[in-house]
Amino acid sequence: MKINSVRTLIIAGFFISILTLIGLFLPSILKKDLQTHYSTEAKMGTPFELIDSNGNKITESAFVGSPAVLFFGFTHCPDVCPIALHRLSLLIENLGKDQNRLNAYFITLDPERDSWKVLNNYLSAFNNRIIGITGESKKIKALAKSWGVYSKKVPPDGGNYTIDHTSLIFLLKSDGNFLKTIDFKDDFELSLKEIKKLLEF
Repeated sequence: MKINSVRTLIIAGFFISILTLIGLFLPSILKKDLQTHYSTEAKMGTPFELIDSNGNKITESAFVGSPAVLFFGFTHCPDVCPIALHRLSLLIENLGKDQNRLNAYFITLDPERDSWKVLNNYLSAFNNRIIGITGESKKIKALAKSWGVYSKKVPPDGGNYTIDHTSLIFLLKSDGNFLKTIDFKDDFELSLKEIKKLLEF
């Protein structure tokens, strides 16, 4: 009986320890997820001085004053970036007159190849409210990191290198603070609803 009691106590203690660990770490995990996707309080980004696709200096002040959307990618991207930018263009166009209240930025993760002139030419295929951003490689990396954007060069396979990267669209309130993200693969009407809600901030 004593042996069984000891075993029972050991097993009970084990499960209590597991539950305690879950109680300690689960809230932080959930909080991180909420900040990445649905937070209305998260402050992301960092000060920067780069070049836009018109050849003009651009700083973090461009993200303040009007709601904005950000997408990080590169012009040599074979599929995700053009699809995402096409979807973003459609979302902007479906805002009607309100589209003038929204700023949109395509930030290259490949500044070595994406000069402001290259971005200007590339973005001519999409809604004209989408402005490109490029500049020094180290500054681009710092900006991407400040938004939690993942990017990694993939070695060439008989051609030019490509880049694996985060493909979410970041929604920023008019004060420049992060609101949430949407995915270019999300239902179109739901994404449009989120963009319209963004214009209320």
